Amino acid sequence: MVPDLCAESAWQIATGGPWPEPSQYVGDERVMAQAVKGSLEGIGLSSPNPSVCCILIKDGRAIGTGVHKRAGGPHAEVLAIRDAQQNGESTDGATACLTLEPCCHFGRTPPCTDALLQAGIKRAVVGARDQNPRVAGGGLAVLRANGVEVAEGVLGDACIRLHAPFFKLVKTGLPWVMLKMALGSDGAVGPKGKRVNVTPKGIQELAHALRRASDGIMVGRNTIAVDDPILADRWPARTEPHRVFHRIVLDSRAQLSDAYKIWQRVDGHSAMRALTVGADPINGVEDLRLPPGPGGCSLRHLLIELGLRGLNRLLAEGGPTLARQLLNENLVDVLHIFRSTKPAGGNAVMLDTTRFGKPAMQAGFDGGVWEVWERVQVAA
Repeated sequence: MVPDLCAESAWQIATGGPWPEPSQYVGDERVMAQAVKGSLEGIGLSSPNPSVCCILIKDGRAIGTGVHKRAGGPHAEVLAIRDAQQNGESTDGATACLTLEPCCHFGRTPPCTDALLQAGIKRAVVGARDQNPRVAGGGLAVLRANGVEVAEGVLGDACIRLHAPFFKLVKTGLPWVMLKMALGSDGAVGPKGKRVNVTPKGIQELAHALRRASDGIMVGRNTIAVDDPILADRWPARTEPHRVFHRIVLDSRAQLSDAYKIWQRVDGHSAMRALTVGADPINGVEDLRLPPGPGGCSLRHLLIELGLRGLNRLLAEGGPTLARQLLNENLVDVLHIFRSTKPAGGNAVMLDTTRFGKPAMQAGFDGGVWEVWERVQVAA
């Protein structure tokens, strides 16, 4: 139980935490806990790449830190080396603490193993082995073959959880899906066709951490028709200029007019329609033509298209229809339920959570509880 739900704890929950607290560890584990905390700075910015943190240690102190925040830009290892050099520090003989195994292949950037070797790194502390088939232990093998001592699996569970969305994307082509629902004490979302806020305004604001931790948000047509939301990322902390938050609307038969707020231009945001039919274009809106599926378009095909566009983390909001479809097709990785102490009215929502077991954690607040359900196993 998180005793006090605040901006910090909301961000930890939204990014997959709670995360290890550095003060509770010593040695390599303490540095890795600091690296995990540093990695959170790149979530929502680095996709489709993982948000990796690298901390360089020499003579018992940190001499350089780097966090990867933009695909195509320098990786964490290179940024940490540059940081050390700018601080007037020599990296020769240093230890590199990494939340993820360094890459060993040419992509948009050269291999990070080369950068570490050229910097004279003599020891590497690695949290998780990269599950990208292009790496998959190859980076560690390169380091060991060149005389670098490697300690693998330090705070491994936390690092695997940190990079789970990236692992899913490279293995399945599908984004990591977080489903958010707000339910009253009666298990309902409100009378059909009526907007009901069942959580306090302050908690609604904290829930925006889920949007900041995501690359996009997906809702059904009814949510737009009833609420007419903009669906913007309103987390108060400033973000990098390159961040684009994608707003995806399931409107399979193109029934929504161009008058809704969701289609308005918002800086740092895009708008997409998921369709199964041809439709007149809406200015500034990208249309995704998809095969039909239960209740509208094929959600699996939609997720594949979003994965191809580099969306690593996707937040699904809206009503019970979309929630049931995602759960029935086993497409949800984490389920966030806000349970109010007040009734919402309408019919109770029945959700199949058999693949999730029991809530992994709960965060209490005045007027309800924030439950986090984690799927036991990610399906291909």
